[in-house]
Amino acid sequence: MELYYSIGEVAKLTNISIQTLRYYDQIGLFKPSYVDKKTNYRYYKDSQLYYLDIIKSLKYVGTSLEEIKAAQQFTPVQLLTFLEQQESVIEDQINRLIEIQQSLFKSKKQMQEQIAINVFNEVYEKHEEAIRILTIAPEKLNASYIPNSYYSSLLKTLEIENTTISSRYGCMFKYASYRNIEEITYDHIFTPLLTDRYITNLTPEMDVQTTPEGRYICIAFKFTEVMYFEQYQKLRHYIEENQLSVIPIVYEIFMPTNYAPNETDEFIVELKVKLT
Repeated sequence: MELYYSIGEVAKLTNISIQTLRYYDQIGLFKPSYVDKKTNYRYYKDSQLYYLDIIKSLKYVGTSLEEIKAAQQFTPVQLLTFLEQQESVIEDQINRLIEIQQSLFKSKKQMQEQIAINVFNEVYEKHEEAIRILTIAPEKLNASYIPNSYYSSLLKTLEIENTTISSRYGCMFKYASYRNIEEITYDHIFTPLLTDRYITNLTPEMDVQTTPEGRYICIAFKFTEVMYFEQYQKLRHYIEENQLSVIPIVYEIFMPTNYAPNETDEFIVELKVKLT
């Protein structure tokens, strides 16, 4: 003999609220076996509870109620295909969450490094890990002015790739003797990549590079044009005076000190050159 349960009993047996069961009935996802015409009470067969298990299982993995309703009409073969598709969706979501976690870790690390700078206008040495960067080659650009269009191009590329954007930018130029800031010409402008994702939508001027791991000679300061050249000269003098062997590339990192649009722009600049 078939057992029947009231909606309250089904709610207790399945840990699904009465309101949810009524909603499932309303949308045709899980209807009672019969409704008493006098009392309007809903009653469910014991064998029906199996279908609630399927609904709960599919809902648990993020399947929408619409998709669950469609899946109720599937054959076992079709249901297997559907589950494989759901598995693929979940894998994509997991990979996306891993990327987000990775970008948060790298963003935190960048902030920790910035906060850890406690020596300004003096040369210091530190160890740097290898960092993937998205670069763009500018045309005859120097340190006195960088048009926002270059940064916008990097930003647009990362948005197209649907990947996380760093708030940090940098430039690269040749380590050499200069007479003034106008002579410092950038070879590349870049932004750090916060994930390991392969970048596909590159313009001809763009590239993905990796800054080398190792010891760097550095100097940090609050940016002004006058201060910039003075600090570069100080860094170069230290390297030459101590007869240090370096790779002849200067990495310049711009770090904002505030993020409010109505505040006065203020940046910390770190210049660094890798020791060989």
